[in-house]
Amino acid sequence: MSIINFEDYMHVGIIVENIEETLKKMQKIYKIDSYRINHFPPEDAKQEDVQLMYKGKRTWFTALFCFIKMGNSELELIQPLEGESIWKDYLKEKGEGIHHLKFEVNSINATMKAFKEMGIDCPQYGAAVGPNTGKIWAYFDTTKELGYVSEILNRQVGEVVE
Repeated sequence: MSIINFEDYMHVGIIVENIEETLKKMQKIYKIDSYRINHFPPEDAKQEDVQLMYKGKRTWFTALFCFIKMGNSELELIQPLEGESIWKDYLKEKGEGIHHLKFEVNSINATMKAFKEMGIDCPQYGAAVGPNTGKIWAYFDTTKELGYVSEILNRQVGEVVE
């Protein structure tokens, strides 16, 4: 039985050292009409208000995200900034590159349980902000099985990780 519906694909995430430099390089090759760069969490966010988990412990990390429209989906560039995160781990271990595919799921808890039953770890999850406020995102280390990480975002606003 599958865990994620491939039709619910949202984006591909790429880890980069510097979003601005990467964007300039990309614009020399690709026609990129629009993009948005966001701080994560937003710069005015308080640590106690944003749930961020890394390797089983509540923590704080920041990053810059750049979202670029790509057909019916998006390309997400992630520049890790401060704190420990799987993004920073990836950059240290592998350098820049494709990190994950993101999918939307009906239930964060059911999906986390299914991955756990398969022996697949969830090294990082947290509260979404911006247009997805009230939802939870999570990363699963599917690199052994697939060669990349799988990220999910729950459809339901208000679901809490059990």
